[in-house]
Amino acid sequence: MRLNYFILLLIIVFACKAPHEKKTDVGMLTQQVIGSYEASLPCDGCVSIEYQLELESDSSFIEHIAFLGDPNGNYEVHGKWYAEVDSTLTLNPGRLAYKIKVNANGTLTITDAIENHLEKQPAVLSRTGTSGMDQSVLLNDIWVLEAIDNIEISDADFRERPQLEFHKVDGKVMGTTGCNRLNGTYATTGNNINLGPLLTTKMACAGKGEAQLTQALSEVSAFKILNLKLYLFAGTTEKLRFRKAD
Repeated sequence: MRLNYFILLLIIVFACKAPHEKKTDVGMLTQQVIGSYEASLPCDGCVSIEYQLELESDSSFIEHIAFLGDPNGNYEVHGKWYAEVDSTLTLNPGRLAYKIKVNANGTLTITDAIENHLEKQPAVLSRTGTSGMDQSVLLNDIWVLEAIDNIEISDADFRERPQLEFHKVDGKVMGTTGCNRLNGTYATTGNNINLGPLLTTKMACAGKGEAQLTQALSEVSAFKILNLKLYLFAGTTEKLRFRKAD
């Protein structure tokens, strides 16, 4: 009888010491994550995936997805989201993200994705306006033209390699079209860029290279800097690609 008593006592003691699994307060988590998030994600076959996720208080969400370099690469997806006790979010039906982990620092990590290769780079989403360096700071440099409309140029196409030089302090851009000098103004908002009137000298130039370049510049509305390359886009269509000058 005493043996049974001690066995029962041990069971009670160990049961009291057993750690209780801490479960997330789903209601609190739901309130904490409401907002807008963004990330620039790796992409096979395009420059990058520019991703924005809006989590609304009515449990609806909107995914804004831009496959930079793809002329038909803009998508907007609407659906419903819900939080779970393991600090994850489920999006239904998400196009890019399906399962998302909520991190203690306020970021989100896509753990189950449809169109992103997670093994190449963690797909971490930051609240809009808090992620990374302002790309306009990186733009403040000299860039040498490599391609127009995704077609590599050659030295035979121009008298000299076209260049653009951006000055963030005064919003000025200058350079060469490969034949004539160029100067003007520019302004950026996020990854959008507005090239103001660009003036060039009027020397006669052989070939079609200069005309193709100036036409492409007139269509540019967005930019992206990645791996020391400057990409200029019309929507999601790549118009010009430059490399950072040595």
